[in-house]
Amino acid sequence: MRHLKFAPLLLVLAVAACGYDTEKVEPLDFPFLETASALSINGESYKAFVAKSEAQRRRALHGLGIKDKQAIAFLYPKLDKPAVFRFRSMPDPAELVFLDAAGKAIAVESISAFSSGSFERSFTHDGARVVLQLPAGAADALKISKGSAVKTEPDLVAQSNEAEPEFARLYFVKNERDDEKPADAPFVSLKVLEKADECAQGLKDRPELKEGQGVVMPVSGNHEFWLKGVEGKVCAAYLERGQGGMVLASMWEGIEDTGSNDLQRPVYYATGTVNYLAIWKGADTFAKHGVEKRSRVVLAGIDVYSAEEPKFDKLEVKFGKTVLESRLARTPAEREAAVAESASLKPGKGIVMAWDDAGDVAIEKAPAGGRFWYLNADKNRYTVGEKFTSGGDSKVAAKSRFVLVVPPDFEASGDLDLPWVVRDLRPWLPPVAFYNAKQKDVVRDRWPGAKDNLRKLVRVELAITDAEQTRGLMYRTSLKKDHGMLFIYKTEQENLSYWMKNCKMNLSIAFVNERGEIIKIHQKMLAPAPGTPDHRLENYESGGPAKYAIEMEESWFEKNGVKEGDRIFLPPALANLK
Repeated sequence: MRHLKFAPLLLVLAVAACGYDTEKVEPLDFPFLETASALSINGESYKAFVAKSEAQRRRALHGLGIKDKQAIAFLYPKLDKPAVFRFRSMPDPAELVFLDAAGKAIAVESISAFSSGSFERSFTHDGARVVLQLPAGAADALKISKGSAVKTEPDLVAQSNEAEPEFARLYFVKNERDDEKPADAPFVSLKVLEKADECAQGLKDRPELKEGQGVVMPVSGNHEFWLKGVEGKVCAAYLERGQGGMVLASMWEGIEDTGSNDLQRPVYYATGTVNYLAIWKGADTFAKHGVEKRSRVVLAGIDVYSAEEPKFDKLEVKFGKTVLESRLARTPAEREAAVAESASLKPGKGIVMAWDDAGDVAIEKAPAGGRFWYLNADKNRYTVGEKFTSGGDSKVAAKSRFVLVVPPDFEASGDLDLPWVVRDLRPWLPPVAFYNAKQKDVVRDRWPGAKDNLRKLVRVELAITDAEQTRGLMYRTSLKKDHGMLFIYKTEQENLSYWMKNCKMNLSIAFVNERGEIIKIHQKMLAPAPGTPDHRLENYESGGPAKYAIEMEESWFEKNGVKEGDRIFLPPALANLK
């Protein structure tokens, strides 16, 4: 008979999808697994593993095979939402018996083996407190069917009152021993997120979470986050998985949602290869427990490798039960196309138009009959404000960054449910922050603040391709306040030289080397008089190796106290651009 084989869970659970184990392995205990014990089900004796924590439940869900007279019992506390019971593999055919708080069977489900079925498989039944995984055919033998009473000894339903909620745990390990168990280590409890809209919601609008509780999600690449809509002070960390285990790649504590609008809300960044982002309620977790950057951690009760990517071309905007299938328009070209299409939208189709700031919202050159619903914002809640049917240009005093374009005959009632991926949308134009710091004080994982000698934060259009850099700010007659253009070169150039051909306004420019140091500022680049031949245009040079150039309005750097020798902060995605 095959033995139940239990192995420790540290971060990600890997179990063979098919084939049988022959080696008997002694089960391990806290915090990952418990020892198999005797269990009576309707008078029949079983050897069972009882999973009371999320780490144990997820471990048991991943391919633990059971044979005759063996069982796995999954225990859940009373939850606000029914637990999703999900298998990604199943070595042998099995049956699932879902029991409610009275010990009655809510449902009996059958699962085929991984080799003969499609996975992943998910089940959810409202009110389930205990789920018994039994060998195929055992439910009939035990006379269990929907609605029947199931008696267990010990009483698993009673034990479910002591089960832990659906939280992973992030343990802060105190020393470097590989065999250390985090039994005495401080920890935080984290709800595991992987759906795109859940990840965008993050810690927002989750009043059920207490101090020391939060969320964790898989991330990759140049990930970033902000705290728009999060109440109170929180801690956050990016986690990096390496050969030596998991470590804190970046960490922040006591951070909170600040800034009067979305252009000024701080953003936090992953600066290297990271695997998870954890955010939880509390102001001083790291200081309280003496945790430092690159400290070892153990993440127990999580089994997801990647999160869904948001699909901005397939958004569901809901009004009660009415769904408006929408797409996002956030660039000037996308918004222009949305306005042009506004009067001819198909039934049930909509467009969410987004600007970087509510003060920028304007509908221009709209065809007659286009319908625009301006959305109001109150923290995390959005409602429909003014409704406008176009007959020309309009600029309404908007109370949010978003305008919903609806079909000509669309009507809806009920509360507006705007997807979290829209509510969490960061401004399209990236930030550049100017600050004064020595090499040891260079900021890479967040916007520099007052303690970093911040001079100014601006938003920039990007000029990366040859065509974009050749055109630059030609023909423009104005720039928004604290907005400019950032030129990025693949490698540091020996000497950069700019001229003002076809420019209609005076500008200033700062040249920056690959270390982020401003090496040269020209405060005034004069727009040439009409008809000035190219050979008479003045050249403005970097005077040394430069990788970036930033153009702003005339004398902007002088007016804002930005000097040669100051530094710039760029989001890592731009700083690492090749």
